[in-house]
Amino acid sequence: MSENGCSPDIWTYNLVINGLCKMGCVSDANNLVNDAIAKGYVPDVFTFNTLIDGYCKQLKMETTIQILNKMWSHGVTPDVITYNSVLNGLCKAVKNEDLMETFKLMVEKGCVPNKITYNILTESLLISGFANNGDLKGAYQLFRRMGEQYKVSHTTATYNIMINAFSEKLDLYTAEKLFHEMGAEGCAPDTYTYRVMIDGFLHNRKHRFWIQHRVHEAVDIIHLMVHNGIVPEVVNTISDSDKKVVAAPKIVVEDLLKRSCITYYAYELLYDGIRDKKTQKQKLPNRH
Repeated sequence: MSENGCSPDIWTYNLVINGLCKMGCVSDANNLVNDAIAKGYVPDVFTFNTLIDGYCKQLKMETTIQILNKMWSHGVTPDVITYNSVLNGLCKAVKNEDLMETFKLMVEKGCVPNKITYNILTESLLISGFANNGDLKGAYQLFRRMGEQYKVSHTTATYNIMINAFSEKLDLYTAEKLFHEMGAEGCAPDTYTYRVMIDGFLHNRKHRFWIQHRVHEAVDIIHLMVHNGIVPEVVNTISDSDKKVVAAPKIVVEDLLKRSCITYYAYELLYDGIRDKKTQKQKLPNRH
């Protein structure tokens, strides 16, 4: 690099290291970092982040952790990008214990987690992993601890994972609690959230009586979707506001069936439930 009398600096090294990592030549990039150090050039956080990201993409996590420790030994403080790369790599390599240890180290060292950190911990591995293995209690405790202890805001995707897990286990009390909590935290439910809640109320193949008993609650979710504007585009083409109010819930149910989000049996129950709710409203005495 200095044949023409031009001495490289760490910025020059970083460009080459970045290029090697993008080509997948991470070992060569690591050798170049060692060469730079041997020649007296001090790597910066970008140097190490590039190298760590390269090793993480190849899931070579033992080497990644070694480089993370190497940063400290050279007086370079890992930032949130560093830790997110390591956590994401550990996530994909399904190294749960190492992931939590690294996260604890991150917090202890004063590096503040961001939403990307939180999403990696919850959506990609821990909460979905706990839920899939049936450890909903562990998932719920982790969910609470992340919010209360580490003060990181929950995302809609994270809530969806939790609500879906509890809904599938027919723990609708907790599912509903999380659903209503979303709004209080300013985290808006999306179409998937509503679908999971409706499915939770109606999805029990063994007990049809139980399903019929919960129809009114599923219908309430349909009306909430309408109220919050989570409706098919065709609803917005109805110019008459009175007709829109009547038609919107039915259109939502038809759309859910069309997209195979609910069974035909559930569709019939919901459609009848919407009609019954309308009838009940009409029977209410006029207080004026």
